[in-house]
Amino acid sequence: MVTFDGRRAELAVLAPENLYFRAIMKNYKKLVLCGVALILCLATQCRHSGEKEFKPSRLAGELYSGQSLQMVERKLEMMAGKFDIVMDRTPLPSDTRPPYRLLVISKKDGRVEGQAGELVLTFFNDRLMTEQFYPAELERARTAVEAAQTIALSGGEAHIAPSTRVWVGKDESGRSYIGWIDKSLQAEQDAWVKQYGQ
Repeated sequence: MVTFDGRRAELAVLAPENLYFRAIMKNYKKLVLCGVALILCLATQCRHSGEKEFKPSRLAGELYSGQSLQMVERKLEMMAGKFDIVMDRTPLPSDTRPPYRLLVISKKDGRVEGQAGELVLTFFNDRLMTEQFYPAELERARTAVEAAQTIALSGGEAHIAPSTRVWVGKDESGRSYIGWIDKSLQAEQDAWVKQYGQ
């Protein structure tokens, strides 16, 4: 008890063990915060190191895999929406699976390496994955593509680093085309389908 101006007041006296306990708790809180921060840093580092970095790969002309529809429209000097939509597959908004969108568009008056024909482009999750060119004259287009991309399609297919496969093929209706596909994006799409189905 202490007396001030005639009044009595009690002072809470902290015992040495109370001060020691407070100091430990203060250090303990700092230690916990540092531990949480370290765990978060390691978790994000592990997640990013497990993801493969996407590298765009050359397709036909000025197009590269991974380009958005808007970028492709600019590169091909297409007016927005001046193409036919062949397919647009998107899950319902209520679908809880990771994103999946497959958009296939067609440009009837396309050009590849100076050759006229129909251009069919496939976008997986808004990234250009496949390009198919249906030329008016297949042999002339094939020669132009081989010269421009320094590849040989005599064996039926060729590869452009880092991940493009180029081939000459026929579709279900028997129409001949020259195709380009980014194998890494194709593998990503295949993995999604395998894990989540369509």
